[in-house]
Amino acid sequence: MPLEHTIIYHARCPVVIWLPSETAFAFAVETGLLGRNPIAGVRRPSVEQRTPTTWDAETARSFLAATADDRLAALWALALTRGLRRGELAGLRWAAVDFAEGAIRVVHTLVMVDGHPQESTPKTSAGRRTVPLDEQLVALLRARRTVPLEERMRLGLGRDENGYVFTSELGDPLSPDWVSDRFEQLTKAAALPKIRLHDTRHTAASLMLGAGVQPKVVQEMLGHSHVSITLATCGHVTPSMGREAGAALSASLLG
Repeated sequence: MPLEHTIIYHARCPVVIWLPSETAFAFAVETGLLGRNPIAGVRRPSVEQRTPTTWDAETARSFLAATADDRLAALWALALTRGLRRGELAGLRWAAVDFAEGAIRVVHTLVMVDGHPQESTPKTSAGRRTVPLDEQLVALLRARRTVPLEERMRLGLGRDENGYVFTSELGDPLSPDWVSDRFEQLTKAAALPKIRLHDTRHTAASLMLGAGVQPKVVQEMLGHSHVSITLATCGHVTPSMGREAGAALSASLLG
């Protein structure tokens, strides 16, 4: 239950208690600050939890194969293999890419404000993180490095000065909403099951967990504040994962 602050007035002195609301009011009754609990018996509306839609490994591979020649191929690969948020991908700058170490630093994001992309920073300290890259991702980013300059030269424009890794053909920062729309178009063109761009994040996490990666590692990769968030939102079992786990147990017990 998230922590909330409840202000209780007693003898003209406000007392701020940082506790869940139910606990705060119960505390007030026990200590005499209130005569009765004003929310006792109140029913909270039930909230139906949405089960994230994800791709299995085969579908994810099919999408990456279908988009291998797309000018944003490296973006889609980072989304599905490292679970970066769309704002983190749109806000990634070359200065945050360390080719020698094979890593990127997530220090900037792009968010939509009044219909326009605006630079921001990760909301939490966990969101500000270093994400490791393998040789294949490094190669994709190196290939991407030459694309903006070639595009701008072809259009007769000057050198790109903003330093973003992923841009429009004119060198402008990508709108996170546009990235989502483009992902939907590519998914439809590849005749693959429809998921949201944000669901690639769940896909990456679920596939890592299914491959035996420790939840703590997945948590830090995705930038979640707590491992419980990772398990709650990304730790569901896909049909293929269930079949594989069941087959492995049957083989162990039944020989």
